[in-house]
This record gives sequence, structure tokens and C-alpha cells, in this order.
Amino acid sequence: MVPWFAPADMHTWRMRLIAPRTIVLLFTLALVVITEFRLDWIERLVGDYLLTTNAYRPRSGAIWEKGREADSARQALAQHADQRAHMQREMRRAVSLGQVVAGIVDDKGAMISAEHFVELYLKLPPVLANEIASPYTLLSHLSSGRWQRTFFERQDEQLQVFMLDAGNQVTHRLRLSPDLLAHIERGEVAIRTGLDQLSDFADHIYSANRFFTALDDLPEATRRRIVAHPQDLLRAQGRIERVGISNRMLGDAVDLGFEVIGFDGPRVILMQGVSDDVRRIQRTLEEGGTPGWPWSGGSRP
Repeated sequence: MVPWFAPADMHTWRMRLIAPRTIVLLFTLALVVITEFRLDWIERLVGDYLLTTNAYRPRSGAIWEKGREADSARQALAQHADQRAHMQREMRRAVSLGQVVAGIVDDKGAMISAEHFVELYLKLPPVLANEIASPYTLLSHLSSGRWQRTFFERQDEQLQVFMLDAGNQVTHRLRLSPDLLAHIERGEVAIRTGLDQLSDFADHIYSANRFFTALDDLPEATRRRIVAHPQDLLRAQGRIERVGISNRMLGDAVDLGFEVIGFDGPRVILMQGVSDDVRRIQRTLEEGGTPGWPWSGGSRP
């Protein structure tokens, strides 16, 4: 048996090096190293062992932290993509510009086609539509063929409207003020209340009979500037009892409120009219007379 204590001379060193046990040990080590380089069996064994014990080891360390951060980022991106896709679907289904404006989140924009924008633009009362842009401006951009999409973005309480071409280059930009946005979001809608509860109309409320009698004495063009969409009032479920005229103005527009009494209580349908014409019929109602022709700019049809 070869002793394992330190040899005393070189001869003993040589004898131990050529001993069978040493040769077998060296051969075994060489075989392990060579097979490891060729087959990676040690890494496989260690990996299989770690895999079987993975569920029992604490989830800590730099690798786990990076993994958690990556998972959180993927979930956030997926949620953002789902929200954006949902918002885009809602925008494509929008039936009014007020619905589009109301659906825009502060840190996200919204995109619709140029044709959809024009469709929603035409549904607005003429006064509000002209405050956004002249129809001739829209015709010019639409006929050029460059305007393909419309992007909405909130900036400093304003709404920026970008007309984009096929390459998403801005061809024209519109700015909508906060007051105009409030009118567009509200639009011609019905509020579940009475005129007395709306401070804008509380000081100028008239009976519907007096208002529509005075309106009927005006030329058609003037009537259209005061009540742009009378068909919406004809569709109202209930009887129009009173009409209110707002104290406030937005550019050339003034709000009118039509109080409808139905089975479910009162509601107010809001519309906008041209301020000059509305104020003149308002003065006539307050004076108790009839509008007459001189101020209306034409003869009664």
C-alpha cells in the first residue's frame, strides 16, 4: 500500500507518481474533465437538481428581482395595450364629437379617421361647428387627399386636434378652448332637472308658447340661427313647457334650454343659437311684443 505521508526523497516521489492508484486517480480526473467539456453532464445534473428544488428555495436575489421587474413591465404593457385598444374601439363607435372629447384621457390621445371627424363635425350645431373650424377649411384639406387621420390630445386644458396624412405628418392643427370643449361635451343633450335648478337660465325663463310664437314670426334663416335642429325638439318625449336663455356667451353662441315635462319628470334639452339673433328675440320676449321684420334681415317667407 502506498503511504500518504510526505515522501522523504525524489525516488519515493517518482514511485508514488507511477503507482497504480495514482494512475487510476489521474485517469479518472481526466475522464471527468473530458466528458464534461463534451457532454456538459455536470451542468445538466446541477440544473436538474436546482429544478427539482426550485419550489422550495426563497425567491430572492438579483435574478429574481429582475424577473419580477420584467413580469411587471410585461403586465403593464399588456394592460396599456388593452386599454388603448378598448379606447380606440370606443372612439370608432363614437356618434358625437362630445363623446370623443369625453373619452380622451389626459395622458393619452385618441385617433379617428378624417371621414369620421367630418361626420361628427356635421352633427354639431352650426355655431359650435364654425367655432372649431370653417367648413371651407375642412373641404380644402379633405379634397387635397392628404388628410387621412385625426388625432386628439389634451394640452393645458385645451384640446389640440391634429390633421395627419398617411405618414402621420401634421397637415393642419386646430385648438379648442376649455369653454368650447365644455359646450361640445355637453352638446344638445337632455339634463334630468328643471330650468329653475340651472343657474345659467334662472334669470331668463319664458313660456314655450310665447317663445315659439315669437320664433314662428321670424324668417326661416333667422329661425335656423336660433334653433338649429327643431326636429330634435319634435322627437322629445313629453311637452315643452318653458324655454330658458343663458346669461353666458361662447363667442357667437348662446345656450338655450327647453324644459320638457314627461312621465319621468322634467328634463332640459340644451341647444346653442347665434347670440345676436337669440338676444333680439329675448328682448322681444321681455318687452312683450313681436319680433317684426326690420331686425331679422329679411322678409318672412
